[in-house]
Amino acid sequence: MLENPDEPRPPKRNTTAVAFGMVVLFVVAVGALLYYYRRPAPPAPAVAEKAAAPSAPAPSPPPGPPPVLDAARLKALLEAVSANPAFRSWAAQGDVVRRWVVVTDNLAEGVSPRRQLGFLALARPFAVVTHGKTTAIAPASYRRFDEFADAVASVDAKALAAAYREAHAVLEAAYRELGYPGASFDRVTARALVRIASVPVPDGDLRVEGDPGGPYAFADPRLEVLGPVEKQILRMGPENERKLQAKAREILDALALPGAEPPKRRP
Repeated sequence: MLENPDEPRPPKRNTTAVAFGMVVLFVVAVGALLYYYRRPAPPAPAVAEKAAAPSAPAPSPPPGPPPVLDAARLKALLEAVSANPAFRSWAAQGDVVRRWVVVTDNLAEGVSPRRQLGFLALARPFAVVTHGKTTAIAPASYRRFDEFADAVASVDAKALAAAYREAHAVLEAAYRELGYPGASFDRVTARALVRIASVPVPDGDLRVEGDPGGPYAFADPRLEVLGPVEKQILRMGPENERKLQAKAREILDALALPGAEPPKRRP
């Protein structure tokens, strides 16, 4: 279902957060990468030998707290990725490490990450236009996401990939702490990016149907059966969607993750 422009907008219905979740991989990635670095665990304590008894392996000590990257390094990496003011503002919001891995996991699984992105709220509501018996998403509704799409387009994919590789261990550790022991963060990152790059881009108006007093649905049944991630990307409009998908493909190419093949560009 789509948003209803006449419906009240309580915080739990934050429709902006979903759309920004689609590109949080690019917007908060570097900030997430830079807060923590995993340092080697301290050596195991020596175990005294005992006569006439087999030696037992020393237990592994708990890892120490990861150090915080200094502000100068953080600033340098952010500047290398994008000079866009919106990008830098979003990248500095809250616990970016946890948000980065949770949003990536949500996107890979096709789940809306709106709970992680409440700070990204749109000022203008969803809107439609009606011509005779046909109702479509209004161009003004698409323009709500222009600043967001421009910030994504500003990202230097190679610089982002370099930062990702530099902090790969900490990203994977944070992801496994979500309850995925032994899982590969490379794999989930590739799935999230491929999902974004694979959303169809409709030609012409994006028609919807429904009563003004209730939620709207896509008139095309092939779009209505898509998941929440795909539907939110469609709500951004074709131009913004193409910017988002082009950047997802660039990042996939730059990361060169095993088994991740970027979808071909649609004509």
